[in-house]
Amino acid sequence: MNFDDLRKTIASIQSRHRARPEMMRGMKVPYYRRGEMSIPSFKMVAGGDIEKDARALSLKLMGKAAQLPIDFFFYDLEDAAPDNPEFKPFARSFVVEALTTNDYGDRVVGFRPNNIRTAYFEEDVIEVVSRAGHRLQTMVIPKSEHWEEVADVVKIVRDVQRIAGHTNPIHFEILIESPSAFLEAEKIAAIEGVSALIFGAWDFARTVSGKVTADGWIYDQQTVRQLLPVIAAAHGKEAVDAVTGTLPIRPKTPAGVTDAEAAAALASNPDTIDAAKFGAAFVESVRKRNRAIELARRDAENARAAGYAAKWILHPDQIEAIHAAWSPSREEALRALKLTADYARAAISGSGAEVDGDRLADKAVVGTDWWVVRAGMKSGSITDADVTATGLTMEALARTVVTHDGHSALS
Repeated sequence: MNFDDLRKTIASIQSRHRARPEMMRGMKVPYYRRGEMSIPSFKMVAGGDIEKDARALSLKLMGKAAQLPIDFFFYDLEDAAPDNPEFKPFARSFVVEALTTNDYGDRVVGFRPNNIRTAYFEEDVIEVVSRAGHRLQTMVIPKSEHWEEVADVVKIVRDVQRIAGHTNPIHFEILIESPSAFLEAEKIAAIEGVSALIFGAWDFARTVSGKVTADGWIYDQQTVRQLLPVIAAAHGKEAVDAVTGTLPIRPKTPAGVTDAEAAAALASNPDTIDAAKFGAAFVESVRKRNRAIELARRDAENARAAGYAAKWILHPDQIEAIHAAWSPSREEALRALKLTADYARAAISGSGAEVDGDRLADKAVVGTDWWVVRAGMKSGSITDADVTATGLTMEALARTVVTHDGHSALS
């Protein structure tokens, strides 16, 4: 063998390995969201009429979701609907009606059926997907124990779509809620059509006899919680963090106080609220609500740092705090864009690294800033005009995170 022969061999080997590209978070996820919110599919005042009162209240609740400033929500037929065979058919029909009548704009919309081992699963899937599957982008799949369950769910849904004549892609986000599911997570993430793994902290704690505490859960369950983004990203998928269970409950408006005054007090520093006018209980409730929002903010920032793409949202007042973790300020996004552009230009001119403050910004470091650029573009803090101003394209800038692509962007 001579060097010419060796070069041919190397080229052949490279071609084989380039067919298995480096996997990164989200490469196989066609939608964007910072938070995901569960919306109950059935709500009824005790003693109410199912077909009238429950329908009106449920549709009102589901309709409000279409107006929330949220990227992703799903109608819930599982935990947020009564575990009662008398009510489930109504909940399904309410979900179908909501899906086929509301305008969701550019929100990602899905629903959660009951798990495949329940008596509810069959009708959940056939009823909702056949009648409203054309309005779905995702399904959230709960309580899976084995990868074959997930594969079977995907196949069943595809069959329902085909029979019903729906051709739109439906993607599957899989809750990891037990030790068995965690051990199967890599095989689940590898399934075609699965787009995300969702950490279900409360059910996971239930299955291992653990606890979920406001201050400690992100550390008590950190092994599982930190591994899910890694497992998901290894297959080009994403991970969604669990709920922050401490809810920011709004206090009731005290007697003698207008709703406008209560809203203003709610938005202010509790130390400045007139306790004589509003009452000590109201002031304490505001403190608890603020504490709950800060817990959601803390957990979301921690999730973002760990590689999660989004976080589960339980309450509308958590939306801003959670979205903020994946929404860089314009200043942060422009700084990341400048560093990315400087590095891309340096690569063209012959440099492999740039000094950025007190750090040496090589490909790996700049690659982490590229995620800030992407988040800024998605959240709207920077625009196409800002990218154009760098003199480079998004494709050229994206090379800052690619470890091999034949250098086509430099040609």
